[in-house]
Amino acid sequence: MQRRNLIQSAALSAAAVSMGGLAGCAARIEEGAPAELPEGASMSSLAAAPAGTFRGYIPQESPAVRVYRGIPFIKNPYEPVRRFLKPEPMEKLPGITDCFRPGSIPLQPGTPGKGPKMIGGDGPLTLNIWAPKDGENHPVMVWVPGGGSIRCNPNDPRFDGTAFAEDGVVLVTIAYRVNVDGFLKLEGGDSNLGNRDIIAGLEWVKKNISAFGGDPARIIAFGQSAGGTHLVDVIASPLAKGLLAGAIIQSPSAIAQWTNDRQADRAAKLVADAVGAEPTRESMMKVPFEDLAAFGPLAGKLAVDREWAQMTDGNTSLFKGWIDGDQMPMRPIEALRRGAAEGLHVIAGSMASEWRYYIVPNGQISKVDEKAVERLLEGANLPKELSRLYKDAGRGEKPGDRFAQIQSDLIFRMPALRLTEALAAGGAVVWTYSFDWKSPVKGKTGEPIGAAHSNDVPFVFKTLHAPRSVQSLGSNPPEALSDFIHGAWVKFAKTGNPGWTRFDFHERRVMRFAEASREASDPWAFERSVMPLPPVR
Repeated sequence: MQRRNLIQSAALSAAAVSMGGLAGCAARIEEGAPAELPEGASMSSLAAAPAGTFRGYIPQESPAVRVYRGIPFIKNPYEPVRRFLKPEPMEKLPGITDCFRPGSIPLQPGTPGKGPKMIGGDGPLTLNIWAPKDGENHPVMVWVPGGGSIRCNPNDPRFDGTAFAEDGVVLVTIAYRVNVDGFLKLEGGDSNLGNRDIIAGLEWVKKNISAFGGDPARIIAFGQSAGGTHLVDVIASPLAKGLLAGAIIQSPSAIAQWTNDRQADRAAKLVADAVGAEPTRESMMKVPFEDLAAFGPLAGKLAVDREWAQMTDGNTSLFKGWIDGDQMPMRPIEALRRGAAEGLHVIAGSMASEWRYYIVPNGQISKVDEKAVERLLEGANLPKELSRLYKDAGRGEKPGDRFAQIQSDLIFRMPALRLTEALAAGGAVVWTYSFDWKSPVKGKTGEPIGAAHSNDVPFVFKTLHAPRSVQSLGSNPPEALSDFIHGAWVKFAKTGNPGWTRFDFHERRVMRFAEASREASDPWAFERSVMPLPPVR
């Protein structure tokens, strides 16, 4: 995809405005034949919404489902007039808009060694909708994709919403700004733009989803990894009050926010230095898109920097939300504890061994020695004896396995548990889970990937055989487990209850998803007793 510098961006801006700013849906249909349908598909009925009139399609293989791809909901935020500023909603689109193709993805790194260094950022932010062909007042689920706050692709085949629509749920996937444009504190720019984009997407859904057969009073947002983390930021925000009936938060790093200006300013200065700019809106706007890829090597360097790790309590990501007094008035976990989500129904949980995703496929797990475990503990401000305690408790005989488990608990499991506790203390109705099924797929050195980060997503969407799913799950993952967890998510959307015992501080009931799923009481008692949760500062 051809990249644009600032001047090219301005030139294309005028062209985009003249065509209604559409990057995913086809141009508006004033007269003549509609845009080309996907192979074998037929046109759906029109959806007349406040945002415009949209025409989707009915897939040949799923005749009970209507699909609308690439609906724009935020004007192109990468044009100079809107760069690093709050999202600007699309105006009502005149005529009929054909929505047969996915929209542009947000600006993000390309595949290393293959094509452009940065891709996307070519048009407005868009969303996709899968809806039951018939009926109305269906529950709505809005998917917030993950990607480490660096990438975001609502068009990923793993997020295909067909199974949800076939089960009577309107499924929406949304885009939001990430990396430099989404989560960097710049002088002259607005704050927490990725979070604000998510809120803008939820507002669009609230106003328009009834035209697609959805019930605006029954909207559940769900997200995984960074998507889950930013969803924590959203449900704790006063700007999102009244938008949601519930949330499902999968594998969040729930306490991954900058808690003071010193941290946020330092991250911005490091990124600006890496791309040859100052941490200001004016200066960063002059950096060509392609040059922004320089934050990648910087992130890799900081991931093994001891001082940076200690400053961030082991969560070394550069791109996080920060306390701005507006979208994020205080640390989200504290806002939730004080009742920001009172009455909200929430599911929150994690994978059994998230960090294997990062060190098994590339074979790094076999290179981890005891010294590496010691460096991890020191960098994360954890007690030195934790390694021995984990080993004695059967949490990793080999250093690599122990390293993976400690990191999993530090970055994902304990934050998810802390989130669950804060929600319950603040009056939310909460259920929690652990995804325990272990993938047999092996990495470069023969170690199994196990219950690693992101492996739950294809089970939730019933997209077990999408190409990326097969890479991490193998060719024969348990369909029955997918039926069970997908069914629980659907039941939650329809009834507000996923079907297992809700969390309380006495029994601490947890659903453990596996080939033989079961409930357990306080399965993380050991981890709670030995791993101090990072402080709220």
